[in-house]
Amino acid sequence: MQFDKLSKLLEGKEDASKKDYPIVNLYRLMYMPEIWYEAYANIYSNKGALTKGIDENTLDGMSKERINRIIKSLRDETYKPKPVRRIYIPKPDGRKRPLGIPSGDDKLVQGVCKIILERIYEPVFSNYSHGYRPDKSCHTALSQVKNTWTGLKWFIEFDIKGFFDNMDHEIMIRILEKKIDDKRFIKIIRKLMKAGYLEDWTYNASYSGVPQGGIISPILSNIYLKELDEFVNRCIDQFNKGKGRPQNPEHAKLTKEKRHLRLKINEEGKKPNLMKEYNELNRSQKIVPSKINSDKYKRMRYCRYADDFIIGIIGSKQDANDTMLKVITFLDKHLKLEISSEKTRIEKGKKGIKFLSYQINIRTTDKLVKSKYGGVYATRRTVSERVRLSVPNDKARIFCNKNRYGNWNEKKPLHRSELIQGSDLEIITTYNSELRGLANYYSIADDVKENLKEVNYLSLYSLFKTLSAKNNSKLTATIKKLKVGKEYFYRYKVKGEWKSTRIFQLKHMEKGIKKWDTDVIPVKLYLTATTSELIRRMEAETCEYCERTYVPVQVHHVRKLKDLKKKSNLQLWEKVMIARTRKTIILCSDGKDSCHVLLHAGKLPDNRFSQELRTSKI
Repeated sequence: MQFDKLSKLLEGKEDASKKDYPIVNLYRLMYMPEIWYEAYANIYSNKGALTKGIDENTLDGMSKERINRIIKSLRDETYKPKPVRRIYIPKPDGRKRPLGIPSGDDKLVQGVCKIILERIYEPVFSNYSHGYRPDKSCHTALSQVKNTWTGLKWFIEFDIKGFFDNMDHEIMIRILEKKIDDKRFIKIIRKLMKAGYLEDWTYNASYSGVPQGGIISPILSNIYLKELDEFVNRCIDQFNKGKGRPQNPEHAKLTKEKRHLRLKINEEGKKPNLMKEYNELNRSQKIVPSKINSDKYKRMRYCRYADDFIIGIIGSKQDANDTMLKVITFLDKHLKLEISSEKTRIEKGKKGIKFLSYQINIRTTDKLVKSKYGGVYATRRTVSERVRLSVPNDKARIFCNKNRYGNWNEKKPLHRSELIQGSDLEIITTYNSELRGLANYYSIADDVKENLKEVNYLSLYSLFKTLSAKNNSKLTATIKKLKVGKEYFYRYKVKGEWKSTRIFQLKHMEKGIKKWDTDVIPVKLYLTATTSELIRRMEAETCEYCERTYVPVQVHHVRKLKDLKKKSNLQLWEKVMIARTRKTIILCSDGKDSCHVLLHAGKLPDNRFSQELRTSKI
């Protein structure tokens, strides 16, 4: 396999993009089988790998022949993506959003296009963009706001109406053509966007937007909104003024008086009247701002996560109004995107806004710190207007009600009857994953432990009550059985060996801002000569069940190994997958009596498996 050659070709496209050269010969990259293996390795383990589109075609049955068939359809330009299957999934506010599920082959094509587009655009994306990018996340966006938006006066919150459904196809194509000089590759992207969707078995054409759920949709959305990033960056350059806030004359006057008085104290000694005067000057200075707001100093801040973005202003409210109008006009005229007037607003820094499910506002503090200056210790104020990240007031209540931990108003925990049929370990794992997920997401909030302490209590005692109800035991007995010192552990045996699982509590959370360096372009996913284990297994052309060699093979998938473990009567091929702890098995596919065909027909015999492996630990 020519993975080295592919890697060099992609690196060449990346270098050309950095230098703003036209990018050519992308379509020919799609003729290389190696890029299809890489795309498959990137997506085969996703939860949706076995989810069906409008037909039976999924990522199950991956093979060299399948890759060659798709490449052939691209060479003769007969490839045509199928419409996606549209379903609806619930949103936190009770509404539903559409989700498009492509067929298996179309997922692979999108995966290849994604690899190519990421190589071209990742090096030139803005550092203000954090959604759907390598080494970026909600936490990097929030940390950027936390660390760089100090002293903000106004927040501007924007909301784009139905962004994924309303991306204009022709504008998207024009944006791609700015960098990409390859008509056939552009044509493939156009086909993927215009594939349409099936809803209730009725075909609907796609005149705008990209399907949420599509593998290529996130990178296309970032390319589309790259235009917004560049526009706001130009606005920032034009808006920013001054190197720093002007010195407050009153504060400077007090500083001068203190300096003269300190010299006098050094000459005459620490006389009571002099020390009293000095302390009064010191107290007065601590309540007077050292800097003043002025039109000579202005700053604009910007942060975007996918289609959610906010702007911060150090300046007047008129500056904020003008900026909001400029952005709305740009989105309307240049990107044909409409802003929700109800959700787009300007708020004072101290009142704050919600962004990525965090409450963000500016807090004023008079905290003093002791520092050493020129060998002398002195107290000084910290920066008084810092960004505060908080857990929204209603988040804890909504989370408890959603997970049925108990009565929030009365703070009364209740057992969850729907979990009683599971094992003790499954019940504990469920509670652990729920609370850990909430705690991890809000781990960089300043008040996370304070605002989630009631969630921690209700979750913990709801777990105790659920275990008590399952085992028909008293609550005190359940707690006593689990308690080890100040912690709670569940002990169980696996093949005669004792193991334990700690019950997660808020105190186990690792709190604090993570050290993300948002000024560095993320490390790309470089292809190397060392392919993934799955690809090596496919290249071996050996059936992992009957052990025939040099035969056409396909990859068989299961969604989750734990689903197999729950079955009472396991077939031998299922035992093989469990023993090897793999969600995939390579099976021969050279005819109607091949292992993969027989498996799907429910007729795969046990006696095909080799005697050597049959007598192993399976």
